[in-house]
Amino acid sequence: MNCMEVCGGHVDGSRHLQRPGLDVSISSHSQQDIDAGGGDLHLISSCASGRITRMLLADVCGFGPLFRDLAARLADVMKRNVNSIQQTRSVRQMSEQLAAASEQGGFASTLLSTYFAPTRTLSICNAGHPPPMVFRANAKRWELVKHYHSGFTPEPVAPGLLAPAEYGHVKLSLNPEDMFLSYSNSLTECRGKDGTVLGVAGLKNLLEQLDTAASETIPQRLIEVIRGEHSDNLLKDEATISLCRVTNHRVPWKDNVLAPFRLLRSVSDRTTFT
Repeated sequence: MNCMEVCGGHVDGSRHLQRPGLDVSISSHSQQDIDAGGGDLHLISSCASGRITRMLLADVCGFGPLFRDLAARLADVMKRNVNSIQQTRSVRQMSEQLAAASEQGGFASTLLSTYFAPTRTLSICNAGHPPPMVFRANAKRWELVKHYHSGFTPEPVAPGLLAPAEYGHVKLSLNPEDMFLSYSNSLTECRGKDGTVLGVAGLKNLLEQLDTAASETIPQRLIEVIRGEHSDNLLKDEATISLCRVTNHRVPWKDNVLAPFRLLRSVSDRTTFT
């Protein structure tokens, strides 16, 4: 992945990206035709210097061209805000696109996060998505991300929609080797060996059993473990897991020098849909 770029989309497979201060590993398993009911969407953007990495994970429900239309609009939101450290404007624009999709009969839950490498801070906005998890390297344990607050003034919205004031917001301070994991709704709906629904607690329990070494393989290993729990798991459902590991990688001097010139050109769009 390069600076001033947005990538991701609806793809099947695994990929590993290195950005300043952050390694990103994603495993996506696309099982259905997005025109026949929607699916998972993941987007990643990098600013002109690479200091700002923004990630969006969405579970989109909708028929016909709605998925592609909403994906294109959300990718445009990522491009317009690629160099903004704060994600307040991104959240509001994202909310506008979700509202527009609802008028067409669609719905999406989203998780938007922004990592700023110089301060090692991660800003999270959760709009109806399962809670992400963070691994604290010093304590060697996984934790659910809780204690959200609202960052917006209440305002009226269409029935069935979450207003921006209802989104959960939190900012985390991270250290090298800490990890942040986000995932699809479908994973919490899978079943354990005893046939009961995993839920968030069950998913966390499976995650805690995985070795945290070779972190880039954790998303794929977790999916394999979930499939092994019950024969019905993820047979037809989409599944996406994104894991970010904090590193000490600095912005290369070349990217610092070229950043002002990159601001003069448009953001590259490398999103793909299968």
